[in-house]
This record gives sequence, C-alpha cells and structure tokens, in this order.
Amino acid sequence: MPELITAIRPGLYRIQMPIPVPLRYLNAYALKGPHGWTLVDCGLHDAHTEATWRQVADELGFGPGDVEAIFVTHLHLDHYGAAGWLQQWLGAPVLMGAREAELAERLWGLSQRAWEAGDTMVHAQGCLPKERQLLWDEWVEDSGRVQPQPKVTPVADEAELVLGGRHWQAFCLPGHSDGLLVLWNEAERLLLGNDMILATITPVISLWPGCDPDPLGSYLESLQKVTRFPADLVLTGHREPIRDLAGRVREVQAHHAERIAAARAAVAAAGPAGASARDVSQVLFGPQEDSYRIRFATGESASHLEYLTRRDGLVSWEDEAGVRRYGVPSHEYTRVFQGVI
Repeated sequence: MPELITAIRPGLYRIQMPIPVPLRYLNAYALKGPHGWTLVDCGLHDAHTEATWRQVADELGFGPGDVEAIFVTHLHLDHYGAAGWLQQWLGAPVLMGAREAELAERLWGLSQRAWEAGDTMVHAQGCLPKERQLLWDEWVEDSGRVQPQPKVTPVADEAELVLGGRHWQAFCLPGHSDGLLVLWNEAERLLLGNDMILATITPVISLWPGCDPDPLGSYLESLQKVTRFPADLVLTGHREPIRDLAGRVREVQAHHAERIAAARAAVAAAGPAGASARDVSQVLFGPQEDSYRIRFATGESASHLEYLTRRDGLVSWEDEAGVRRYGVPSHEYTRVFQGVI
C-alpha cells in the first residue's frame, strides 16, 4: 500500500486516495497557503473516503473553516464524487469548469432521460443485453457515490487563480472529458495535469452520450497543446508524476496511432457486413467481464471509429437492430478480395 500523504514541494502534498475501481488509487492534492488550504480532486463519496479525508485533515492540520477552495478537475466519479460532501463538511467553495459542472449534474442526477441516452448509446455500440444490464447497475451504484452534488463556482478557460498561495492558470484540454481543466504554475514550471496525461498508462478516451462526438480528435489536439507548457514536473491523477512531458506526449501519440490503425484493420477484416464498436473492442482489448472494463473498452473503440469516419474515409450506418456498424469503402473490399474472388 502506498503512502497516504507525500510531500512534493513545500506546501504541496499528494494524497493517494483509495478508490474501488481497477486503478485502485486517485492522486488528490492539498496545497497550503498563507490564508488556508486548497484541495484538488476528491475521490468518490463513501464511508471509506470520508474516513480517509478525516485522517488526512488530522495529519496535515486543517478542518472546517481552514480550506479556501476545493478544485475539481473534471466530472469523473473518482475526481468529483466526494466534492459535495467535502463542501458541506469544510464549508469551502467548489471550483470546476462550467461545462463539466453542467455534464456532472446531468450524468450523475440519476434521471430517466440520462439513462435512456446512455442505454441508447451502448446499444448502438453493440453491447449485449446482459452487458447493458451490468452498465445500468454500475451507473446506479456510481450515481450514489456522488451525492450530495456540490454547488459549483464555475472556472473559465485561461482563468488566473491563487490556490494554496500559488498563482495558477487554468486551461481547458478536452478529450478525456469535455471540459477537463489543468492548472499551470509558470514560476515553478509545475503542471497539475490530473488525467489529461498519465505516466505509465493512457487515459480513457471514450464516447459519452450528449458529449463531444469526436473525443479522440479533441484529445489529440489537447496533447499537442500541452507541449507548450515547459513543465519540469507534471502531477498526474493516477500513479507516478511525469518529468519528461514532451517525451510522454510522443509516446501517447504513437500509442493512439497504433490503435487507430488496429481499429481500421479490424473493420476491414469484418468484410461488407461491417463491425460494431463492441466487435472492434473484442479485437483491441479482448473479452471484458466487469462493467468498468466493458464500458472503457467499448467506449474507447467507438471514439477511435468515429475519429476514422471523420478523417480516414471509414463509413458508418445503422443496421436493422439499431446498432451502428462501420466499414471501409467498397473499393477497398474489391482490392482486398480481388485475389480470391
């Protein structure tokens, strides 16, 4: 088990918050300034998270009235879930991008409309009825881990902020989510990058209902933009920090180039009947059993297929069952099969 609290720089601490999903830990951060503390990201809301935050508060020496702000980088459960509870306990404002706040309210509100939109999307991606039931059960459970939802103070792209006694500028770098914000401290060449880029794994770039229809395209643009920060240190949302940002960006770009090529090859191999996102996920990721992995594998495959339809001539259509299928242009099939026809 890793250390719960690690001092990164004076007045800046990493908190490895346990989370009951495959990644196991979230990197939250606590910044101490002359007028109080700022917390960055929260974990999901359950009894274990509450106990862990109380332990962190005891060890670092803060409590209700001592926290100036809670900054949430994006809406995903492990970053946003406990924000409302922390706000109520500590009496601090929750800062978040306006787009993320809007989506969080819709996604985690447990409304029939949100569920129908999600179920329609995963059906269109080719998920089986039993998989759709798993995803429904997961969504219900996860929605319970973000209650109460916070009252959010919106943060604009390129806003300048003072958090924990340090000067930061917030930048929106979408892809992993529509309105994900990173924090840049120019004086220390320090980037709080959360899940925008990770050191040893790649963030999930997935298609979500009612969100960016081309998240991979947005993410690759964000990857290019992040190289403009001359960071000596990138503090990530999971696992270890990054010390060579430009080098890591090149690795992630190469990873997605390989996955784009593999997705296209899987579609071509499917023949004229085409392939669904689920079909392609079986090729790229193999069979998945639990709901998290089903959602990540299918959603990420869909994002790569949508990227290809916009930039590489892939075609798509809806079959009689309402499943979106992808294929290569007919002249490519002629070229592929002309030697065997």
